[in-house]
Amino acid sequence: MDQLNYWAIAERDIEIQNPITDRKLRLLDDYCDIRDGLSVLDIGCGKAWLMRQWADKFAIEGVGVDVNARFLEVARRKAPARGRLTFHNMAAKGFPAGRESYDIVLCLGAAFAIGEAPEALEWMAAATRPGGTMVLGDMVLKHAPAVPKGDILPPDTLGMIGVMERHGAEVSATISASEADFERYASHHRHATLTWARANPDHPDHAEVLKKSREDWIHYQRTIRPMLGWTILVGRKKG
Repeated sequence: MDQLNYWAIAERDIEIQNPITDRKLRLLDDYCDIRDGLSVLDIGCGKAWLMRQWADKFAIEGVGVDVNARFLEVARRKAPARGRLTFHNMAAKGFPAGRESYDIVLCLGAAFAIGEAPEALEWMAAATRPGGTMVLGDMVLKHAPAVPKGDILPPDTLGMIGVMERHGAEVSATISASEADFERYASHHRHATLTWARANPDHPDHAEVLKKSREDWIHYQRTIRPMLGWTILVGRKKG
């Protein structure tokens, strides 16, 4: 099964492809000091909901990078009112960002496109201008398990702040998903994949879509829901 096709099925009806609400994402307008003339790089942009919102209100120069062509079709569907957006269908690691080229570098739920969070932050810091803003959204540990498990768990929010600081950014804000936000997001994936499977019983990927859907659903219920959260960290690069 093509994993890109799986995610196109699971997220076909949503444009905010993270466990967070539009109201919370709009806090980034202020935290990133969005204004005309800024350059923005969105790594693993998907359908680029946030950057498209910004480009409707401000004359920004935005660049989005994602491996999923179906998501980029949505991102390109409507030209923004004020800004100019360019999208590249390619792997993030292969994108020539240039050193200190962008005022804002976003990576919302896509650190895996570069590596673990420290590797992603190192990449982002290199692409961000001194005084620019780095925005990372990623999984964080909420409650450590009483009995150690075999799962590799992320650091908590304080630990993530430390990682960001070690990569030259002063963290000024955090925005966290609620349990209800994450439940809505995970439930949407489950519902969308089951709906697709019922409508496509003879599709060659039918069994594998159902298998991954159940595995992800159980992982959410067993590991994510009791122990993990999702937080956006906003940091200003020193210099």
